[in-house]
Amino acid sequence: MGVIRAVVTVIRVIFVATNQASINEKLIGALIHRAENEEMKLSIMALILGAGLLGCVFPSMTEAQVIRPVPESDIVWDETGYGPCDGCCNSGGCCPGCCGSYLHACCPREYMLGDWFGTRSCLAQRGIVADLDLIQFYQGVSSGGSNEIFNYGGKLDYNITFLGEPLGLNKGFVALLHAETRFGEDVTLAAAGLAPVNANMLYPSLDNTTAITGLQFIQAVNEEWAFTFGKFNTLDFFNTLYPQTGRGIDGFMNISSFLPMTVGRTVPFSFLGAGVLKMHQGQIQGALLIVDSNNSTTTSGFENLFDNGANVVGLWRFFTNYGCLPGSHLFLGTWANGDYTSFDTDGWGFIPGVGLVIPEETGTWSALYILEQKLWVDPCCQNRNIGLLSQWGIADPKTSPYGWVGNVSLQGQGLHACRPDDTMGVAYFYTGLSNDFKALVDPVIPVDDLQGVELYYNAAITPWFHLTLDLQIVEPAISADDTAVVLGLRGKIDL
Repeated sequence: MGVIRAVVTVIRVIFVATNQASINEKLIGALIHRAENEEMKLSIMALILGAGLLGCVFPSMTEAQVIRPVPESDIVWDETGYGPCDGCCNSGGCCPGCCGSYLHACCPREYMLGDWFGTRSCLAQRGIVADLDLIQFYQGVSSGGSNEIFNYGGKLDYNITFLGEPLGLNKGFVALLHAETRFGEDVTLAAAGLAPVNANMLYPSLDNTTAITGLQFIQAVNEEWAFTFGKFNTLDFFNTLYPQTGRGIDGFMNISSFLPMTVGRTVPFSFLGAGVLKMHQGQIQGALLIVDSNNSTTTSGFENLFDNGANVVGLWRFFTNYGCLPGSHLFLGTWANGDYTSFDTDGWGFIPGVGLVIPEETGTWSALYILEQKLWVDPCCQNRNIGLLSQWGIADPKTSPYGWVGNVSLQGQGLHACRPDDTMGVAYFYTGLSNDFKALVDPVIPVDDLQGVELYYNAAITPWFHLTLDLQIVEPAISADDTAVVLGLRGKIDL
């Protein structure tokens, strides 16, 4: 009951703050009182709370604080007569239907806590850029899977960037620190364990803890080459290559929708390594890394550094521009010389007095191809676009449970001109399990290939608060489990 009273108080404060006090409190009380249980009460209050928040984005047009139209003097018209366009259309050409952003006019603050009384900007001037995020998930299996359950969980993300030159260090030096605090529960194992439905909750581990999952150092030699070393966070590194993927907190939630699982054997979630980067106009075009094979999300990684050999990761990216629409083709290969559990059934056996004999295979590999192509870009506001991303990977069937994977996704941002920060996407993925893995586990638990679709809409309620509605339909690997329908609500607050 304490939670319900707290939420009711928040609702009242929001309605007053957004000038919606005309809402009849008796009506709110009646709706909550008639709810059959606390879960229904919380659902009703969530809807009312959402209405209050939307009042910040779309304030009542009868109030004196109504957002005024863009002054005619600020309207830009091009030679074709199309318009009006706001300040975002300053690239030389304008498009019909472009309008101002009500969101930033209503709530101009970029962070919920602002400038931290000047501390944030003061640190930035001295070369320390701090970004703190609170991400909350309410996700569950509404039908199918191994267990129909809903859970609440979340993360605190601490991202701190250290810039060398303002700190009195080398020009071109950058250090990236990423720490994470995990709390609450998730439904990954209840839905489809081999296609995790919440990628971000895999970090730092499945247990609630706080850890430094990334501490990467980069020294640029010139505009095209840089050296890097330290502790790499795989989701962060992949997000550097493809920012639209959002590492599970902005875009798709299911890891199979945006990160090929075939690299999992040779590229841990977090690892120590070093290498060289080839840059192209601020983007990574190529990389050659020597990395440790041990996962170190919750450890320093030095205690067992290279005790199982070394892994080599190489990638090269070809950038294209078809019809003035940017794209790229990435080829990635990994190889490892360590010893790994073999899924080949010929080596497995049970010896009396010894027990189960688990064979090992020396060396493993994986290969990956990624296609990226913009299908539409607003010539006025390039942040408004629709893009295609497709990934195809294969791995060593003797050491990886994943034989091959493929996915294709469409993502759009700012599809409505007055909602430039909203994003949405739809993805389909197919995960082919290796024949050796199937043959090994089938006598105990019959398994088959996985496939699924995911849809999401990420709404910018304010510049610092994004709310995402996510739907996943996944055919699990365990043959006895029915198709899992997974519903999720994700809130991201930039502190």
